[in-house]
Amino acid sequence: MGIFENISLMEKALDAKWLRNEVIANNIANADTPNFKKTKVIFEDYLRDFLSKNNKISLSTTNERHIKKIYSPLTLKPVLYREENTAYREDGNNVDVEKEMVELAENSLSYNVLVEQVSKEFSLLRTAINEGRK
Repeated sequence: MGIFENISLMEKALDAKWLRNEVIANNIANADTPNFKKTKVIFEDYLRDFLSKNNKISLSTTNERHIKKIYSPLTLKPVLYREENTAYREDGNNVDVEKEMVELAENSLSYNVLVEQVSKEFSLLRTAINEGRK
């Protein structure tokens, strides 16, 4: 996996974290809405699957007719899942505000960690470019 592919993966992960933040905020905003069903963002399972498949076989091609690499970070997308079959309260709502708040805090922390990692990747690139000029 090249350095730009690594940055693309982190970009996709940041997009998924941002989307999860919006979804959790929507869940919390509708915590008192009767029959509201919470939504989840599923991304990490797809990322884990992508990484396991991408690390097993390393393809290099020397001709445009060779088999192309199937897995690209650009194909990774978060999926929204609505929990229809559960109810947390008698009015049919299934949002547990405390659980949502914990997930929001966890999501914010992991988002910040990813931002730091992307910043470090760009710092390494900047250093490599500047050292290459000397």
